[in-house]
Amino acid sequence: MPISYLSAAQITALDVTVFQQLSSTKIGQLTQGQIGALSVTDVEALSTVQATGLTTTQVKGFTVSQIPHIPDAVVFDSNQLLALNGAQLSALNDTQFARIGDTQLSQLSVTAVAGMTTTRLSALNSDQVAALTTSQIRSLTNAQLTALTTTDIGELTATQLTSMTTTQIGWLTATQSSQLSTDQVGALTSSQIGALTTTSLAALTTDQISLLTSTQLTGLTTTQVSSLSATDFAELSVTQVLGLQTTDFAAISPTNLWSLDTNVIQGLTPTQFASVSTTQIAGMQTADFAKLSSSQVAELTPTQLGALSATNLTSLTDTQLNALTVSQVQGLSSAQLSELGPNDLGRFSNTQILWLKPTQIGSLAADAFSSLDATVISGLSTQQIAGMSAYQAHMLQTTDIAEFSLTQIAALGAGHLGALTPTALASLSTAQFSTLTSTQLSAVSATALDALSQTQMAALTTTQVSGLGTATIRSLTPDEFAEFSSTQVLAFTGAQVAALSTTNLTAMSTTEVSNLNTTQVAALTTTQVGALTGDQVGQMHLTQITALSNSQIGTLSQTGAAALRTDQLTVLGPTKIGAFSTTALSALSSTQIGALSTVQIQGFTASQLRSMDDGDLDRLTGTQLGALQPTQLAALTTTAFGDLSSTEIGALSPTQLAGATTAQLAALAAGDFSPVSATQVAGLTPTQIRSMPLSVLAAFSPTQITGLTPTQIPALSTAQIASLTTSQVQALTPQQLNALSSAQIGYLPS
Repeated sequence: MPISYLSAAQITALDVTVFQQLSSTKIGQLTQGQIGALSVTDVEALSTVQATGLTTTQVKGFTVSQIPHIPDAVVFDSNQLLALNGAQLSALNDTQFARIGDTQLSQLSVTAVAGMTTTRLSALNSDQVAALTTSQIRSLTNAQLTALTTTDIGELTATQLTSMTTTQIGWLTATQSSQLSTDQVGALTSSQIGALTTTSLAALTTDQISLLTSTQLTGLTTTQVSSLSATDFAELSVTQVLGLQTTDFAAISPTNLWSLDTNVIQGLTPTQFASVSTTQIAGMQTADFAKLSSSQVAELTPTQLGALSATNLTSLTDTQLNALTVSQVQGLSSAQLSELGPNDLGRFSNTQILWLKPTQIGSLAADAFSSLDATVISGLSTQQIAGMSAYQAHMLQTTDIAEFSLTQIAALGAGHLGALTPTALASLSTAQFSTLTSTQLSAVSATALDALSQTQMAALTTTQVSGLGTATIRSLTPDEFAEFSSTQVLAFTGAQVAALSTTNLTAMSTTEVSNLNTTQVAALTTTQVGALTGDQVGQMHLTQITALSNSQIGTLSQTGAAALRTDQLTVLGPTKIGAFSTTALSALSSTQIGALSTVQIQGFTASQLRSMDDGDLDRLTGTQLGALQPTQLAALTTTAFGDLSSTEIGALSPTQLAGATTAQLAALAAGDFSPVSATQVAGLTPTQIRSMPLSVLAAFSPTQITGLTPTQIPALSTAQIASLTTSQVQALTPQQLNALSSAQIGYLPS
């Protein structure tokens, strides 16, 4: 019976003695399954002769448990070894595995190699590793590859190394990478370089990094580039750096970028240099600027240049600074320019200074600006002049002012003129001064005006004068104000006139005051009007007088009021007459009062009339007194009313007399009422009749008694009835007697 008919169990149960007696022919008849069923004892008894009878198919039947027990004396041939899989190969003891030659090793299938354990693979000697084919290398797993010793890695040929996939390259440990020889590093492709982890890349020595070609460096990712050290960058050559992509530059830290050698920095392509970020530019140290060529400085974008600190900007050499273009200069920020000192600004060329935009001019420090050559200042455009700060204008010297063209002078703002020192303002030539507008002069101070020469003051046009600020006018000293001509003063606006101090106003000649227009007169403050001298008031034209408001009239002083001409008084309306203060009104003469019309008289207010005494009323004519309204008459004090003469009382109309208060009537003396007619008596109210003093009533003539109306008769008190004289009683008419009450009749004198 053929041995191949035995079951696996029967094979396993074979006695070792029986197994040893099997010929190589019998052994060759065993199936692959039967081979795997052999007991460990039988395997250990396998002879060299029996082993030669095993086919490649049978060899594949050995299990990983059996293989370690194959006697060391048994030597498999190449075909038998090549038939083993990775697990079987890994199960061979060291003696058996060592019999695999380099040639046989290179003939192993990639599957067999990939199936080897890390232990077996790490046990390969350098020659064996070097014998691995590129296909076998590419079949290595992460675990297998990282299990190779640094020595093994170091023995890989360039061909083997370049055959590795980028994934495998990424599996290399930092320790393995650090042991790559310079030849091996040089053999790596750009893709493989890009596959190294940042840890592995960082583990490369400076020497290894320095050997990378520009082509290899193109494979670096931005992450890898950012992981390189400053020392690594310092060793890179121009050729190597040219291999970096523009996107890589953004990943380089400022420290690393500027650690590149000067010749490397200057060897950057324009595209590479343009990709340098503002952060990298801002990170430059003073010494780094020496690495830039003049052409590179000229290639800096305005944005890049704007990232420089003022200190870094001044670190540029004169040659580098002078290489800056228009767009670069105009890209400098106000913050950068404001930090420049006189010496720093002086390193820029005159042409570059004239490139500055108006806002940039205004940002220059005052001392730096004032250090500019007069020729440069004279070359500034009108826009640049307008862009100056007030403080810069304040720092201008007379030599600078002298260089200003008329166009530049015209470009100065009011703030600039106001900031000029008195000396600088006074240094303006006649031609320059004549170009100043009223708007420009509005900010000039009184102190600055005082510094002007008489010639300059005289050259001020009326238009220019009208532009002076009210604050300036207000602060003029008498001497400063005296510098203005009459023509210039008359050019003052209403606001300027109102800003004059009372001292300066009263110093004006009567001619100047009389020549003020109605707008100027109307602009006078009440304080100013009150300060006008009598001569000034007396010389005012009628149109000026009519231009005065009620408030202004109300502040006229006694001196001013007393100086009014009668024709000036006659143009004032009733309300303006009523606006006079009581003190000013009391200063009017009889002639002035007499010039008032009856309509003007009716403008007297109650307070004015209340302030009048007998002397004041005596200045009123009978016609004027007769023009007073009853309410005006009632405003007179009892003393003033009582001081009216009998003639004045008699001249009052019935309506006026009826408006007198009982207190006023009680203040009359006995004879004051004598000129009053019967008609006037009839106009008195019953209340007035009842309040009539007995002495006044006793002085009534029979004619006046007949003027009493039936309505007034009942108002007489019994005391008044009893005081009537016989002639007065006899003068009573029947109608008056009928109006007496029985009580009153009882008091009639007999």
